[in-house]
Amino acid sequence: MKYRIVTICLALILLLAPAVVETGPRGAHAQQANRVGLVVEHGDGSVTTRCIEFSEQEISGYDVLTRSGLNVVAAFESGMGAAVCAVGGEGCPAESCLTCDVPNYWAYWHLDGGAWVYSPIGVSSYTVHDGDVEGWRWGGGDPPDVIQFDQICAPPPTDTPAPPTDTPPPPTDTPAPPTDTSTPEAATDTPPPPTPVVWFRLDENPIAAGACTMVRWDTTNAHEVYLDGESVGLNGSREACPSAAQEYHLRVASAAGEQTHTLVLGVTGALPSPSSTPLPVSQPAAGLSSSVSPTPGLTVIPSSPPSPSPTPQSVAAVSPPSTPARVMSLSSPTLTPHVTQPLPTPTGLDAARSATGEQPAAPNGERTASALVPIGYIVFSLIGGGLGGWLIFFIRQK
Repeated sequence: MKYRIVTICLALILLLAPAVVETGPRGAHAQQANRVGLVVEHGDGSVTTRCIEFSEQEISGYDVLTRSGLNVVAAFESGMGAAVCAVGGEGCPAESCLTCDVPNYWAYWHLDGGAWVYSPIGVSSYTVHDGDVEGWRWGGGDPPDVIQFDQICAPPPTDTPAPPTDTPPPPTDTPAPPTDTSTPEAATDTPPPPTPVVWFRLDENPIAAGACTMVRWDTTNAHEVYLDGESVGLNGSREACPSAAQEYHLRVASAAGEQTHTLVLGVTGALPSPSSTPLPVSQPAAGLSSSVSPTPGLTVIPSSPPSPSPTPQSVAAVSPPSTPARVMSLSSPTLTPHVTQPLPTPTGLDAARSATGEQPAAPNGERTASALVPIGYIVFSLIGGGLGGWLIFFIRQK
């Protein structure tokens, strides 16, 4: 009976030995490290690839970069995660991350099958698993060259099976110790909602007066986006042509709350003011009684200057010469007074002569009052002399 029990135990050991040998390599393979591929394309077209191994079940895209051995510069803003500024010595410093060489920046991509897909979230929020391929390219947002995972990470070496043993191990009566029962992991708390990542920028700042630029925004983990109070898409752009400095506000709403970002666009110079040349206004000629009509096609004939009013000529009264104190007038002949005709109104040439002080000519040969003065003086002297002689003769007779 004892011999039969030993025989049965040996048979069972021989049957279970191949299964034990087979499960050994599989357990070793299950503990092999996870791997992810990395493709980095620089602005000059050169490409760098890395195969990063990790023991965790998943890591972030930022961990992939930092474990690649490349020099990485990142900027961390409050609640926005990591922003990649430079990789391998190409890019921007942390102080002017994403703005030192606009529109160039490090674009983040994921390989899905045989095509690149632009990352919907930031590098510190995206999780990477075994067999994934991460891509980065410096430029205006284009994807890098497509390189498959097998071209970056070589396949692991095949497991070599252990050589079979001819001699079975001796049977043992001691039962194998029970294996430890794995305890389930404690349930983790619900993770907080992801914080939105916002890239709000200007193509040019400042701009000259009269010029235009583009206001651009890219967001991840956002539900609604408002530009200056107007609802817009999660990613987009808009042309801006202000004539003076202008502020732009981008309000982003997400499950984590709301945040507002502000840009100030500067404007240099000023818009040229339209120059207006005044039309020449014709001044009326001196002496014209009416102004020139501005109506085109009409000719205005100025009226003739008014005739100057005749200036009355003063007739000098001729005083008779003084007589002796004892002379008395006995009789005097009646003198017919000479009536001087009024001077006609000067016209034409006479008016011009009057203006210059020249004596106008008398019409029809008539003498002027100034020409009659000597004749009257001679007649008056003859009459006075005759009266004086007659008076002397009369006195002597007495």
